[in-house]
Amino acid sequence: MGGICMTTDSMPAAGVAAEPGHHGKIGLPGAVALVVGGMIGSAIFILPAAMGAVGSISIFGWLAAAVVALSVAGVFAQIGAAAPHATGLAYYAQAGLGRFFGVQMTVSYYATNAVGLVPVALAVAGTVGYLFPELTGTGPRLAITLASIWGGIAVSWLGPRWVTRMEGATLGIGLFPVILTATAGWFVFQPEIFLASWNPQGLSPVAAIGSSALTAFYAFLGLECAAAAAGVVRNPARNVPRATLLGVAAAAALYMAVNAVLMGILPSTALAGSGAPFADAAKLTVGAGLGGLLAVCAFLRAQGCLTGFTLLTSETTRSAADEGAFPKVFRTRPGEQVSPVNLLTLGGLMSLAAISTATPDLAEQFRILVNVTVLLCLYCYALVAVSLVRLSGAFTAPRRVLAIATAGVTIICALVLGSTAKPVELAWALVPLGTAALLYLWLRRR
Repeated sequence: MGGICMTTDSMPAAGVAAEPGHHGKIGLPGAVALVVGGMIGSAIFILPAAMGAVGSISIFGWLAAAVVALSVAGVFAQIGAAAPHATGLAYYAQAGLGRFFGVQMTVSYYATNAVGLVPVALAVAGTVGYLFPELTGTGPRLAITLASIWGGIAVSWLGPRWVTRMEGATLGIGLFPVILTATAGWFVFQPEIFLASWNPQGLSPVAAIGSSALTAFYAFLGLECAAAAAGVVRNPARNVPRATLLGVAAAAALYMAVNAVLMGILPSTALAGSGAPFADAAKLTVGAGLGGLLAVCAFLRAQGCLTGFTLLTSETTRSAADEGAFPKVFRTRPGEQVSPVNLLTLGGLMSLAAISTATPDLAEQFRILVNVTVLLCLYCYALVAVSLVRLSGAFTAPRRVLAIATAGVTIICALVLGSTAKPVELAWALVPLGTAALLYLWLRRR
């Protein structure tokens, strides 16, 4: 997605031990691909537009976001050794902090995925608006966004085989505009446009970071993919850390290259108002034909990505319910291939998020949803960091110091990055946390 990694694994139910073995299906290259694929998704097609209002100086925000991502990657690189039997992301928090925070992680991560999928649907709407300019208004864009959401629900309802086919068919298609821009785009890059768009708001470097880093960090969501799927990684104590760090570094280099190129082709005002930045850049430099082709590629990849992650997100609640960490209504029923209850609930939540954040400006709506998603994910990452501190006693003295230092940097970075959010974004992010606390009390009574 741009990305968010989801896993069907969750925490063990009370009184049930975690599975001690690992399946060992994926080696280091596969784990790196999992991390990079989890981060690089459809959101990259809209993120440059979200940065356009800040200007080229937003490159500082990208650098800050990359530093935070690397610190979070360092936490995941070490906690696998502290909790070697973990088979899912939520268990990393539960292992050091207890079941209450395990439930908090489950609900927060589910909400992260539910809210975070809406910007993917917005990417679909943006490309449709490029192809059909009469559909760029608030009403038509909302209708297309909802159609994209429920289209993903419908395909997921058909079963995993259909989802896998759609995801596989659109993966290479979606990467084409990104790779083309990151390479051939430099041949039409104009330094004078990049410099003219450097700082349209007259921000200080610190203010520019505050205006862009939180949004930029959305591109790194998914860096935990290898850790979240540790149960299917061969030799996870060794491969998960390496895959996480290598994946983050590769994605950061690609993101910054793509955004720099686009800001050297499109002026900041044009970029900020674009619903399909890659297509607009291609149209300006090469012609409408290539611009239309890139818009179609972005459309197909965004819808394919949305469909795949819709199924995976619905499975997080089903597996959690099977293990007693979510209400029983979401559990697996005999003979069902997918869970209609989970899919319909997810579709309703995504639709609510799309409707309640609708604005005349696509980039502004995108930023709101992205920032709420990032806040929830930062909370999850901070929980894992605190858990690492609690579990670090299992390490030798030098390694314990490194683990505590890495976790400390991650916690501080999460707090600083979170402090740049607007009050309304913080309010939205608090809703799942309160819901998780109530759910924990309810599950405990039962």
